Amino acid sequence: MLQHVKSLFSGAYSGISRDVWLLSAVMLINRSGTMVIFFLSVYLTEKLGFSVQQTGVVMACFGAGSFTGAFTGGKLTDIIGYRPVMLISLFTGGTLFMLIPFIHSYLYLCVSFFFLSIFSESYRPANMTAIAFYSKPGNYTRSISINRLAINLGFSVGPVLGGFLASISYDYLFYTNGCFCIAAATFTLFMLHNKKVHHVHGQSQKQQIASPYKDKIYLYFIVAVFLYALCFFQFFITMPLFYKDIHHLSERQIGLLMMFNGLIVAVVEMILVYRLEKRWNVYRTISIGGLLLAATYLCLPFIGGFAAFTLIIVLVSFSEMLAMPFMNSFMNLKSSIASRGQYAALYSMAWSSAQTALPILATQTIANFGYNTLWMLLAFILIIMTYIIRVVSQKMRAAAAN
Repeated sequence: MLQHVKSLFSGAYSGISRDVWLLSAVMLINRSGTMVIFFLSVYLTEKLGFSVQQTGVVMACFGAGSFTGAFTGGKLTDIIGYRPVMLISLFTGGTLFMLIPFIHSYLYLCVSFFFLSIFSESYRPANMTAIAFYSKPGNYTRSISINRLAINLGFSVGPVLGGFLASISYDYLFYTNGCFCIAAATFTLFMLHNKKVHHVHGQSQKQQIASPYKDKIYLYFIVAVFLYALCFFQFFITMPLFYKDIHHLSERQIGLLMMFNGLIVAVVEMILVYRLEKRWNVYRTISIGGLLLAATYLCLPFIGGFAAFTLIIVLVSFSEMLAMPFMNSFMNLKSSIASRGQYAALYSMAWSSAQTALPILATQTIANFGYNTLWMLLAFILIIMTYIIRVVSQKMRAAAAN
């Protein structure tokens, strides 16, 4: 048994390039300081006294900036390379985070979070492009999972540290987040360099479409990504309000739930991907991830308490591990070296669009119809998402046959 477990870990982690490990180290440093987003809704309502609707608008501005940053970051990545984009994003984003505690005006906060998000989210397409360049043929999905492992290890540290800091002063959240961003930028400056590669993952250059905006199959896929992201973000954007207002969990308990999600993904995902990547196709894996998240929402009206929410986080974590790495793999499969930044940007923009729309959708639904209506709506959206993935699968098979 012990030998089998050792073999699983050895197989899961073998063959990953040194550069991917270095890139993941940057992500670990950066995400260890990511704590603001988990407590932002509580900060705006309790510390600044904003209404739920105002809070939704501020967070939507953050999402709108994320959308803009993803588009700009993807374009710049294809022009100047991923390393300069990563450096600009981390240094500028870190500085802006540390300025937020001095801004208390509703209007100025909307504007500030919009520009902060532009800089911080331009990192995402540059990061995904770097992983594609650093990974070896045949292990891209596991390289993505290594990066996600770093993200989730960081997320396991960030919420707990954030819960502790929030119990003292919310201002410390922003200062610490900014410091970690600048630390990640410093590591990038000295350890990572642009790399030119000549291989293309997945398919030949002739089979690939230069622009994602002309790739109809990819556009169908992006709609599915948007719908999944819309439902997934609920657990990290407005779910803390549900934990606190309805079930009266403390900030530290909320932080522990977020930490638990990060730990599960960090420990399990690499082995899960290693076991599934050659057994299940990407469409099946993504669909099961979507249906698992839908089942999670259907359970929420009937449970309560910290222990029950811990079990819910387990289900959310498995949904995430099944859906997200293979979504990234499909994105990489459809892109070419010359357009990888733009494909990654459109993928990131789907997540950013969801981050923009979700706070408005969720807060307005909660205010007018209650939490249970929101759960049913999100479960229905996820069922639609799995149907679109089925359509994408059919179109890909048809394209391969021609």
